[in-house]
Amino acid sequence: MKFIFTALAIFTIIVSMTNQAFARLAIDVSALTSVATFKCTKNLGYERAIIRGYREAYGRNPGGGIDPNFLKNYDNAKNAGYIYIEVYMFPCTGRSTCKTPRQQVNELVQLIKTHRVIVQRVWLDIEVDPNAGNWNLGQVRNRQILKEFHAVWKSTGWKFGIYSNQYQWKTITGNINWILDSSLPLWYAIYDKKPVLNNYRPFGGWTRGTGKQYDGDVKFCGARLDKNVFR
Repeated sequence: MKFIFTALAIFTIIVSMTNQAFARLAIDVSALTSVATFKCTKNLGYERAIIRGYREAYGRNPGGGIDPNFLKNYDNAKNAGYIYIEVYMFPCTGRSTCKTPRQQVNELVQLIKTHRVIVQRVWLDIEVDPNAGNWNLGQVRNRQILKEFHAVWKSTGWKFGIYSNQYQWKTITGNINWILDSSLPLWYAIYDKKPVLNNYRPFGGWTRGTGKQYDGDVKFCGARLDKNVFR
């Protein structure tokens, strides 16, 4: 019995070490970020850069639009040596001035094609931003909007996933168990400052996450960035 317990303990440790060995650190950015900062993060072991490519409604941008920092951040990340680059989309929702999901997705797709930007995956950012007044049309309409964005991204044939967490999902859809598409990769947020894929809180039909944002708006390498870990 003692031997069995020891073997199980050793097996658990090996699995844990294996999972961490295959984990990949990543940063995500929205503000204009210099080549020097990207180089610094890469030297610290961050292998992926996730850059905001589309942003919600603000000021003179009431319908949503391409993030003005996107192309420069992409070039800076490439020049710093990043090869694995992804993009995230913070859609415009909840305002009568918002462009349709198809218009928003098409804008980002066309920009990426026109400038020959190479991205590994697109993440649809599903969270409430009080400053943008998004996701405020009621949970029934919110679900419909999510379905529309999902359908448009699926029609592109591109690899895409969802960024959210249990609290945001419940707030926006009204039910943590409501399923949009649990076959998609999930990037979830839990700020426990631990670069390991743990503490996952189930929602949306996902049994586990592909990535975790474990620390947000952290000042390092001369900028404020978010830290993540991925399988």
